[in-house]
Amino acid sequence: MQGKLFRKAALEKLSSPERLDVMMKVTSPSGWLALAALGFIIFMVVAWSIVGSIAIKVDGRGILLRGGSVYEVNSIGSGRLVEVGPKPGDVVEVGQVVARLDQPELRLRIANMREELAALAGRGAEQQRAQANILARYQRQAAELREKIAVQEQMVARGLLTRTQLMQTQQELTATEQAMANIRATEAGTGLRVDEVRRQIVELESQLASQSEVRSPYAGRVLEVMVNPGDLVTAGSRILTLEDTKETIQAILFVPASEGKKVRQGMRAFISPSTVRSEEYGFMLAEVRDVSDFPLTPEGMVRVLRNQALAQELAGKGAPIAVTAIPIPDPGTESGFKWSSSKGPPVRVYSGTLCSGSIQVETKRPISYVIPIAKKAVGLG
Repeated sequence: MQGKLFRKAALEKLSSPERLDVMMKVTSPSGWLALAALGFIIFMVVAWSIVGSIAIKVDGRGILLRGGSVYEVNSIGSGRLVEVGPKPGDVVEVGQVVARLDQPELRLRIANMREELAALAGRGAEQQRAQANILARYQRQAAELREKIAVQEQMVARGLLTRTQLMQTQQELTATEQAMANIRATEAGTGLRVDEVRRQIVELESQLASQSEVRSPYAGRVLEVMVNPGDLVTAGSRILTLEDTKETIQAILFVPASEGKKVRQGMRAFISPSTVRSEEYGFMLAEVRDVSDFPLTPEGMVRVLRNQALAQELAGKGAPIAVTAIPIPDPGTESGFKWSSSKGPPVRVYSGTLCSGSIQVETKRPISYVIPIAKKAVGLG
């Protein structure tokens, strides 16, 4: 009975003409505000998808180098290392001695040759005096025989002497002259041997000077010293590596071969040195200057980096494409380069620092990703 009374009251209230001019409340003001906010967000997303852009990047790992490569200083000779002069960070000049080697074999050969020369000089003086006396005696004998032959020729002409006796005297003269020639040849041979020994000593001393001192054919800053005093090195062994301080720093990035062909000269690059926190200071801004035509072999990477272990680490599992990017200079920053943040890190960036990098190869409108999905959804794909 009570339920019927409530329904009757409700019907009477609705049918009352006094309430017909009152607006029925469908949505609250907070609901309208939320709806407007949602509509604004949708509008902004659609607008961004049309006018905005998404950067497509190719990532790689590499190293910062001056001049794009590292120079090696190698040993010409072999021996035990006595001294290594420069340390990493030192600057060397062209022709500067950077290491010294002990050459015991060469020094022993030089000592033996000097002893032989002294012996030849000592024996030569005594022998020369003896041979001079013998030669003088032969010369007197030859003069007497020539006079005797002249007399005998006259006697043979008069029939006072047989020709056989004349021929015997002539044979004696020939033998005497041959003996004098042998003495002169012996003296010349001794002199030639002395000259030969002296020439060999000069050559060995020059060889000792060139092989016991390792001189740098380049000028630059030392990056790494590969040997220590006491090490036994062979000809061609690496002593140290250095960079050309006159060249600007370059970022050598190694990117996968499948992505490397997308990179072109002039593209924008973002370099993150391993010594700088990118989330705090951003990235070095750079521009691609060169892209290798073919993927680099392990040997090709070693020629650039002069470090086999580092080449293997940066190569990864395949043969990468080498990309050279030049950081944009900015004298107003501490590092000397332009960064994505305002000033970059409060430190300098040095050559030899490992880095990672991204190259912006393309930009796309966000809506270009939505259209294919929409076409596929409605069956137009």
